[in-house]
Amino acid sequence: MTPGSLTRLIAHPERPCLVRGEIWINSRILSAAGFTGGPEGVIALASSLGADLCFVHVSESTTSSELKEIGKIARAAGLDCAFTMDGPFQRLTLSGSLFPVLEEMQRNPRRFENRLAEEMEVIREILNVNASGMSELAVIGEDLGYTGGLYFSAETFRKLLLPFYRDLLKRFASSGICAGWHSDGAVTPLLPDLVECGFRFFSLEEEAVDILRFKKEHRSRVTLIGGLRTEWLISKDLDPDGKIERLGTLRALSREGGLVLSSSCGLYDPAFIPVLKEIYRSIDGNLLC
Repeated sequence: MTPGSLTRLIAHPERPCLVRGEIWINSRILSAAGFTGGPEGVIALASSLGADLCFVHVSESTTSSELKEIGKIARAAGLDCAFTMDGPFQRLTLSGSLFPVLEEMQRNPRRFENRLAEEMEVIREILNVNASGMSELAVIGEDLGYTGGLYFSAETFRKLLLPFYRDLLKRFASSGICAGWHSDGAVTPLLPDLVECGFRFFSLEEEAVDILRFKKEHRSRVTLIGGLRTEWLISKDLDPDGKIERLGTLRALSREGGLVLSSSCGLYDPAFIPVLKEIYRSIDGNLLC
């Protein structure tokens, strides 16, 4: 592995290319695999899997110097490094739980909007401290839907979150950072706005969004982070026809102009690791950057 595949993917979004890297890794996976928690463990696990890219989470406790050191460790392990951050709505739900937040949104919209604005300010401060230490890709995690639809209307999204995203992407651009967006659920109605806003990388739940159609609609304006279906990770022994179909699906996605191969469900079960290694081996030499 040699760092640089992410740079090529960003510079040439139209080219067929496949980069391997899991965006969400549960700490239970790290300990089960014998690695320490935190960024060093994430990097070590990614390297052991044969990935090309690792994702490290950024919070208000992370410093710019720490991010730079993480990048050095990743490059020494033969990996590119990208970062993830919680968005303002995601931060609200993590501080409590989803349903009380949605209830407050309906019953006391002013208080909800004030709390959302506070989280936006925290994210701005994180970027004020950390942007200079970040790598060339940062992905905002913002779960706004479930398999049946959005948690709130697209109009509410445009009013409350889209202006903040526009400001956020300006900050990213001024620091040379490419922006990505993640959400679970059926968020298709929001995607055109996010593309127009300037998000380039998208991590979406395949069970709820037709990611190949989304890619074909927007071509080089969109790079997918995904492609690994949950059922593939759960099913340890695909028959030969299933493996051929799986490879064909991944080729179709990557040939549309690049793909960061990742699961949308994240690595949360240690049993996924040998399956993921087998999938990585099956695509060696097939559209890798």
